[in-house]
Amino acid sequence: MSLVAVCLLGALLAGGGLSLFGSMGGFERSEFAVPSRMVNQITAVVVTSIALIIPLTANLYSPKLVKLYVAHPIIVSGLSVLLFTHLLLLGAVFVPRGLPVFRAYTAVMAFFLFLVLAGTLPFLYGLSQFLRPSFFMPMLTRKAIRCLGQVLRGRKVEANSRDLFEFTDVAANIALTGMARGDRQLVLLSIQSIHSILTELVGGGCLEPSPWRPLRPHFVPGLAREGQAFLVKECLWPEAYLLAQLLKVMEVANKRQHELMAELASQLVESAELASVLGRDQVVELHIMAFNSLLRESIEEKDLRRFQNLSYHYRLLIEAFLEQPDHMYRAAEHLIAYGRLAEEVGMSFGLKTVVFDMGELVLSLAQRREEGAVELVQLWAGPLWQEAILSEGGMRMVGWRTLVKVYWEAKARGLESLGEALYWRYLSDETVHREHVELILDEDRELHAEFNDRLMRFAHLSPEATALALAFTEE
Repeated sequence: MSLVAVCLLGALLAGGGLSLFGSMGGFERSEFAVPSRMVNQITAVVVTSIALIIPLTANLYSPKLVKLYVAHPIIVSGLSVLLFTHLLLLGAVFVPRGLPVFRAYTAVMAFFLFLVLAGTLPFLYGLSQFLRPSFFMPMLTRKAIRCLGQVLRGRKVEANSRDLFEFTDVAANIALTGMARGDRQLVLLSIQSIHSILTELVGGGCLEPSPWRPLRPHFVPGLAREGQAFLVKECLWPEAYLLAQLLKVMEVANKRQHELMAELASQLVESAELASVLGRDQVVELHIMAFNSLLRESIEEKDLRRFQNLSYHYRLLIEAFLEQPDHMYRAAEHLIAYGRLAEEVGMSFGLKTVVFDMGELVLSLAQRREEGAVELVQLWAGPLWQEAILSEGGMRMVGWRTLVKVYWEAKARGLESLGEALYWRYLSDETVHREHVELILDEDRELHAEFNDRLMRFAHLSPEATALALAFTEE
């Protein structure tokens, strides 16, 4: 109201001053009638476009976009130029022609008239971009991250915290809207937006100077009071809130939207690795819990493709914990447990996938720290492989192929400790060993039989490993 009062007072003073010191003869002349009508028509077009595009975008995605758009620099600058041009045209009728300032005044007015003419099409084009999710989702993310930065600096904590989680809710709602409409690109942008906020929160969580976390915590509906009390006590509720929003989005994903799950899993691996590097162990634990929830939902839906995709990213998650053995072993234990659960509900290839992925995991870890890979074999991967080779049917074949692949790749890469650990525990019977090596070499193709998310076969030996295995079979 104070701004309106200032504007009214300014208009009153300007009108009074012009009536006292200016000339009213301009009202009897028509020199500025044509440019005035032109500016009026352009203003009508611009205001009509704004009135159509902003509500349309808000109805399609979220009402929050109205508040975001009306303060956008494109709209503010465009309307400001139009308003100022109107004021110049209005003031021109009060300036007597005989004054020296009239020529300068006319030049300024002509400049703004040409500016309005030249800028109309670019302005309308910029306004049309408001309909594109790739335009407003990054803008929404920047607003949220700016609010988070203000919160971490202790500036207007309550207001900025409220806006931060409001923007997060808007992104989640837009994602759910995109799910319902089958708009994959919109959902991907929304997931990226929430994850960007999560990454900033994880990165700034250990350095924040203000004690804002205990103040007015936010929780997703349905969270038990005991869980709320724990999150408040450990100051984990912001990260838990964002992870819960991501999981809520994926709850409504169906079998035709696997790329959304792959994108989310990849992003969660990144933020979990960041939390691990920063020593935020409880945030790492929340990420592991999120992966477990996604795995359980894929098993309940009996969605093998989603399970295989999550198993692959779970392996990448475990690799990120190489320097934190406790997290690494706990995550490996969870992955194996969910593989066994998948087999219990009839998804036998789910456990086979986990067996193969544990082999890839051991090889990848051995390249960076061989001792850790050997420990993983002794604690978790080895017993799983032992169980596989003692079973019947396809699981037995998967177990042997995993062991043979890991052993010969370890030999080819000079990983002697890993190779010896596998040989003396599983492959010391040369007759059985040679039999399974020959089976792998007979089917040694690089690509999978089907075009799937993995694309490459696990039971494929590199050229170096193939040469060593061939020499072994020819002895």
